[in-house]
Amino acid sequence: MKSNIYVSSLAFLDQSVEEIMEICALNNYNLEFSSGMPFRQNMDQIYLDAKIQRMPHNYFPDPEIPFVLNLASSNLEIRRQSIEHCKRGLKLAKESNSPFYAAHAGFCIDPKPSELGRKIAIQSEIDKGINKEHFLNSVFEILDVAEELEISFLIENNVLAPFNYNGENPLLCCEFNDISWLFENVIHKRFGLLLDTAHLKVSCRTLNLDLLEQFEKISPFVNAFHHSDNDGTVDSNLPLDSNYWFLKYFKNYKDYVHVLEIKSLNTFEIESHIKLFEKNGN
Repeated sequence: MKSNIYVSSLAFLDQSVEEIMEICALNNYNLEFSSGMPFRQNMDQIYLDAKIQRMPHNYFPDPEIPFVLNLASSNLEIRRQSIEHCKRGLKLAKESNSPFYAAHAGFCIDPKPSELGRKIAIQSEIDKGINKEHFLNSVFEILDVAEELEISFLIENNVLAPFNYNGENPLLCCEFNDISWLFENVIHKRFGLLLDTAHLKVSCRTLNLDLLEQFEKISPFVNAFHHSDNDGTVDSNLPLDSNYWFLKYFKNYKDYVHVLEIKSLNTFEIESHIKLFEKNGN
């Protein structure tokens, strides 16, 4: 496997971390350790001891007591917990020679862990300006550590599904206007965007925006990609095929980091996706 193509641990659902690492070692896959792996007291060390090319992502390693990582939270305890988790992610990335560590953009609400991917109950009035200020302060604090460690920190665009939109978007960085706001306010050589193409597809449909136009405007901020597909209404992490909207652009970004973030793939399916990238990268 090329050094810039990774497979998310989401591809190996219901398998233990030892089984996942063994599959990746046997097939020479680079692994993105993502959320969803059950809590293990020594997960940091398991990750660091892995004999494969790897990188940590967002909520990994899952904490013993679940929480929603939210760098824009108005709840100081949640915000501090989120910041410290990201600092830990940067340190793991540095120790494992990973290309970067990325976390999701913040929310203007505080969802429960059980609400992620589902309808989120909005229990108080949103003041987006306050949450944006919290988000910027969190990012600046994390970037101080990124600078010290000499490793990049990326923000991943959020996904706004139609069931979480009533005319007001409670999530940050779902589309160009919000993403450009972030990069106008945070100018740092170790900062960038991890673009989740599936998130952008759903968000654009929800907000009635043109997907390709949005991508082309966002593209100058992008440093890496998450790839999966869906029907445009929910982030379902479906496989890619020859109709995948991003393929027409792939050649221009073939040397970027690309992560297959697709649920439950076998090795034949992983190889097919890698070939799809290689075919469109030439």
